[in-house]
Amino acid sequence: MAKISIYLAGPLFGIADRHHNLLLAQELEKLGYTVILPQKEALKFFNGERFDLKGISKDCKRQSMENDVVVANIDGPDADSGTALEVGIALSRASIANKPKVICIRTDFRTNREQEIGINGMFEFADRVIYMPAFTSSLKEITEFYKGLAKKIDNAIKELAVRK
Repeated sequence: MAKISIYLAGPLFGIADRHHNLLLAQELEKLGYTVILPQKEALKFFNGERFDLKGISKDCKRQSMENDVVVANIDGPDADSGTALEVGIALSRASIANKPKVICIRTDFRTNREQEIGINGMFEFADRVIYMPAFTSSLKEITEFYKGLAKKIDNAIKELAVRK
């Protein structure tokens, strides 16, 4: 049986971003999902000296349309512009094909949806927005946090009745 595929959209330019992506992908894979990480996919477009940015962009566009679920990290004072575009592409595709489902995650504790501040209202078009602020201060707490976040994503995927 084929696994449900998740495209993990989010910033990937700094080590903290890449570390976040890897930790979340690891926990989602433990739950049985296939996770596509743009930071790994981008390596296909590296010739040893530089990246083919147009190739990366085309691949990100394709991945955001072809997978079963897009999980988008919308942390920060304003979501990463590439992530916002990937969410828009996925939502546009879903309006035609009912796939992919879009789940936005926000771990940034500076803002929350209940106070109507922080996230751009356009993200409310996602199938789910998961707000789970990260109040961690140890490596053990970080591990538990990512397990909990992956479980919330897993529950959302089940509630949305995503099928391969």
